[in-house]
Amino acid sequence: MSDFHQAAPKPGNRFRTDPTLRLTLERLLPAEVFAEASPSLDRLGERAVTELLPLAEQAERNPPQHVPYDPWGRRVDELRVDPAWLRLVQIGQEEGLVALPYETPYGEHSRVVQAGLVNLYDPACAVADCPLVMTDGAARLLLQHDPQLARRYVPKLTARHEAWTSGQWMTEKEGGSDVGRSSTTARRSSDGRWLLNGTKWFTSATTGQVALALARPEGAQDGSRGLSLFLVELRRPDGSWNGIEVRRLKDKLGTRALPTAELDLKDTVAVPVGEIGQGVGKMAGLLNIARLWASWGGPAGVGHLLDLARDYAGKREVFGKPLAQQPMHRAWLARIAAEYEAMLALNFQTAALIGAAEHGADGTLSRLMAPLTKLACARQAVWAGSELLESFGGAGYIEDTGLPRLFRNLHVHCIWEGTTSVLAHDVLRALRASEHGEAWIEDVVRRLRGLSLDATRGLRQRIENALDTLIPMINAPEEAQGRRLAWGMARTYQAVLLGEAAEWRLRVKRDAAGLAAAELFCADGLVPATVSAMLSATGGSDIAAAVDALAMGTARPHA
Repeated sequence: MSDFHQAAPKPGNRFRTDPTLRLTLERLLPAEVFAEASPSLDRLGERAVTELLPLAEQAERNPPQHVPYDPWGRRVDELRVDPAWLRLVQIGQEEGLVALPYETPYGEHSRVVQAGLVNLYDPACAVADCPLVMTDGAARLLLQHDPQLARRYVPKLTARHEAWTSGQWMTEKEGGSDVGRSSTTARRSSDGRWLLNGTKWFTSATTGQVALALARPEGAQDGSRGLSLFLVELRRPDGSWNGIEVRRLKDKLGTRALPTAELDLKDTVAVPVGEIGQGVGKMAGLLNIARLWASWGGPAGVGHLLDLARDYAGKREVFGKPLAQQPMHRAWLARIAAEYEAMLALNFQTAALIGAAEHGADGTLSRLMAPLTKLACARQAVWAGSELLESFGGAGYIEDTGLPRLFRNLHVHCIWEGTTSVLAHDVLRALRASEHGEAWIEDVVRRLRGLSLDATRGLRQRIENALDTLIPMINAPEEAQGRRLAWGMARTYQAVLLGEAAEWRLRVKRDAAGLAAAELFCADGLVPATVSAMLSATGGSDIAAAVDALAMGTARPHA
């Protein structure tokens, strides 16, 4: 009998072991900010390995439970979560994941430091950052739209100890991302209070203290224009629910330690955020922050899996030598790593844009980059995560290795705060105001002109070719090309950022790895080909009808 046992991959403190993460932060932050923030990043990187991962495993083993009635038949709707889950949330708060952009110790660079911290925290926290995401967004929204409520609630939401968390209740059975179909109503009671009634279909912060909810005041017009935004405290002073009944907890593909519920609101007392009306518009600031966090979460999981895959490649021997010495395996990991470099370059740059806008800079470009970044990084993360799971062979498919859980949790970032098509629609909406497209073009061209080394000449030509395709589409956006346009814009922006990173690494670190990442990233092109072009290449005719037949599964005879 063989006594062989495969050595398991071991996670490391990624602030030390992940060169992409460390170098991206070092490149984007002023030297003094990087030096000042490094101890916090190193501490959380160490806590992720020694403290967070064991807590996450415990929380995932003991998923939340809904107890609708007590032993005597009274409706209690108790939500039981493992203490490990609550501790994971507390650690995120202690490390300033919500507080940092409001304490602003690094000024406009605080969002970039926050991005680095979230990258270390997210894959080790069983997605306990979900309530932190919405709390950050809620604090920003209240500061923008209701100074009185902000004075009352923002200090609680942004505290590092005994802090509150906030939910975001938009999704309903009727609408999903089409919030204009929301049926939750708001009416004034005889004592002047606002009471909400309806069903919220996905609520991810049911263990929090407050939530921001959309509802339609009685007599308001149909559609999204008739919605208003309200703040709800989930519990009354005696600890009972504030007119809230829990239908059930969701049984999800991933994020299984996160209590996601269906809720019925029955005369739930609420307070308007700002004046009545413009509820969807007020949510835009929160959505920008939530999309920013979602864009961080995908690459964070990829970085963690890549760290494990690299460690495993040195331990797993195949055909007489370790995987790390197999040319095919090394080339494969390099291609995944190039995509990871592109993800970090994009989502950290967007964090910098949003941080600058929060400190008074023009926010035109950040309005467009938030949906573009979330769209691209979430989809890229699922691809990279799938490839990395395969690198562990059969062990990657075994639950008690913890690897399948990491992969499942990546998928949620493609769903939260808008699917890929919803985000592409949002990009099209932004482009209808010409200043957004103009800002994107000007920024890419400016960065492109800043690339000057002979080593990036080929990369510059690819970006110029992509711009030749994209600029006419940006100036006259069409819905049928929405996903292609958004994807092309995101990848072209990533390419020029990788060019900047490559030249910085060559100059400052005498390291060509960044150039290799840029070349590998661009190898398959930056703007996807149109379906029509692909069909035309095969000699097909009546292209539009053929595409429609393919989409809907209807037979179409060849001409």
